[in-house]
Amino acid sequence: MRINWRLVFTHLLFWLLYVIIWSIRDMAYAPTFWDTVDANVIGGLIYSVGVYVNLYILVPHLLLKGKQLIYCLVMIIWLMIMAYAAAEIFVYIYRDVSPSTSEFFGSAGGLASTAVEFLVVYALATSLFFINEWYIKERKLRELESQNLKAELDLLKGQINPHFLFNALNSVHVLIRTNPDLATQTLEKFSDLLSHQLYDVDKDKITLQQEVRNLDNFIQLQKMRHQDHVEVNASFDIDSGEKAIAPMVFLNFVENAFKHGSGSDDGKVKVDIKLSFNQDQLVFRCTNSFVEQGEESKKIGLGIANARRRLDIIYPSKYELSTGREGNEYIVLLKLDLSES
Repeated sequence: MRINWRLVFTHLLFWLLYVIIWSIRDMAYAPTFWDTVDANVIGGLIYSVGVYVNLYILVPHLLLKGKQLIYCLVMIIWLMIMAYAAAEIFVYIYRDVSPSTSEFFGSAGGLASTAVEFLVVYALATSLFFINEWYIKERKLRELESQNLKAELDLLKGQINPHFLFNALNSVHVLIRTNPDLATQTLEKFSDLLSHQLYDVDKDKITLQQEVRNLDNFIQLQKMRHQDHVEVNASFDIDSGEKAIAPMVFLNFVENAFKHGSGSDDGKVKVDIKLSFNQDQLVFRCTNSFVEQGEESKKIGLGIANARRRLDIIYPSKYELSTGREGNEYIVLLKLDLSES
């Protein structure tokens, strides 16, 4: 069995402080500090038995099992036993050294004094025990929460990747039959995007310049796939391409715009994407033409919820996201604080 030396040291420190504090208190009844140490060491040994029986037997088997009433009754009996045992030991110790002190501990007042002293030590030790247990529990909860968030974040990334790759492969499949030259260009874009999927998405952070390049590749791929059926305007205004950002923050929004956008009067799906970054503040706006349909609205909502949850994990309290329909447009507006990235 592995010994927890930190715990052992903490307990020894507690009893050392008990002996020192009680010895200083008893100097009112003795010539020097050292004349009080022996009795308090013995008292500490006696009280430690009562404290550890409480902490490691009574608390786990009664108090923490919901048997509070039984615990209180047992503790009253245990307090009386410990007080009586301590008083009798002090009577014996002081019989030849100080008969008056021995006589005091043999009286009702001496018994009450030892009972109060044990009660104080017991209450302090029990309080420190529960504080330590609370700290351990909180630390484990934080560790578990961190592990769960990491697992959930990995799951959210996993939800993005297969869908994204499917769309890219489908684009290449369509173009190989209809436009081989364009299919070659598409494969080049797809190669870059696949490289991003393999090497960048598993990183916690990449540069903003990398993220913009990957986003632009995705947009170009979609333009090649949809050709005359989509009209895209994309602008990227960044003053620091080396700023760190989580990968694929914007992909869900842009993917939704192409997938769920509805044609306007001229039959084209219009997608407008603007990304600006200045002095640690990033603003992303994605707008697509949209005619509301019940089933499509649910699908859009699912993608937005996925993206929002990922932002909650990576950038808690550091982003503002608004989404919704305005007229015949669906608008996503994301403001992100990258000051500590």
